[in-house]
Amino acid sequence: MTPRDVVVVGGGPAGTASAILLRQQGHDVVLLDEARFPRDKVCGEGVSPEAWRLLSALGASEAVRGLDPWPLRGMELTSPSGISFAGRYRGAAEAGFAVRRQLLDAALLEVARRAGVEIREAVRVTDLELRDGRVSGVSCEGGNGVETVSARLVVGADGRRSVVARRLGLLREHRSLRKFAVRGYWEGVEGLQQQGEMHVGGGGYCGVAPLAATRANVAFVLDRERMTEAAGDIENFYRRSLAAWPALAERLENATLLEAPRAIGPLALEARRVSAPGALLVGDSAGFYDPFTGEGVTLALRSAELALPVAHAALRSGRLDDLSAYDRARHAATRDKFRLNRLLQRTVAWPALADAVAGRLRRRADLADRLVGIAGDFVPARTAFDLRFAWDLLRA
Repeated sequence: MTPRDVVVVGGGPAGTASAILLRQQGHDVVLLDEARFPRDKVCGEGVSPEAWRLLSALGASEAVRGLDPWPLRGMELTSPSGISFAGRYRGAAEAGFAVRRQLLDAALLEVARRAGVEIREAVRVTDLELRDGRVSGVSCEGGNGVETVSARLVVGADGRRSVVARRLGLLREHRSLRKFAVRGYWEGVEGLQQQGEMHVGGGGYCGVAPLAATRANVAFVLDRERMTEAAGDIENFYRRSLAAWPALAERLENATLLEAPRAIGPLALEARRVSAPGALLVGDSAGFYDPFTGEGVTLALRSAELALPVAHAALRSGRLDDLSAYDRARHAATRDKFRLNRLLQRTVAWPALADAVAGRLRRRADLADRLVGIAGDFVPARTAFDLRFAWDLLRA
């Protein structure tokens, strides 16, 4: 059979964005996903303001607005001893938002379908096809039985357990970071506003993403050792663990847990490279550090944007053996944000330091706004490492 131009493996935001952008350039694209949509996805579900620019480029912004997402105009962080500060997304063209991934991913997939991408659901990719040392397609099974889909370029967007990345030997769990997330949905939550929340303490942190006036995604992240306490009973473990953040637990006393919580982990993944001859990795398939500063959906969309010029040029020229320009572009775009994430992880792991920093940021709203703007992806992360910013933070 004549090879397709591109086969995208995975129908989450990174996969649909890659498929749409390449289709916009006139390439023949087929997208495969083992699920049938809508499907659930464990996620914090807060999306940063920068995502609107990326969604607009996809022609998807109106479809997402049609989901009635809850606006997020900033973030509030509460330290282990209860010191809180809030930062606003000042300077952002629009607020961020929160919406269930079950709805968001299905909407983006439909945008891809309308853009001319061939969508094949309930098709599981099982292996890669190689020819002369280059990826040349995928093996899969689904409604047509076992088959091979040949392609000039394979885009791995199949997430944490990526068949594409793992068959290439590029993705592995982080050697030392072993954090897990547990997510639940609540109705009747008191005190929700148009902002995300982060509660630090109890050996981890808990994020709250309002989805409506009284409904929220409440997800916490803890070390792997703590997960042994679940002993197979995730719901009771989830409810008990929320006591680590008493101010939040009090607001949930009269609320209802809408469905059984779900866990995912280990969270941290490392990719040695994000390209190979004939293949690119986007989204979580390209590695994931930690959700503290909200990489998530926006990073998934951004990785597709970064991959586009490399993929398009290679497809036009027929030179698909060296796609390393994408590695360099992605590293340059994410390096500082990941550095900040690691710094914040060390800070929240030391309660006294977390309390001190929270107290300073509470007194300096301008610094809090800058830090939240970096987390919101519209203030350059490199500004967090300016000597002036560090000096202002220390003497605030």
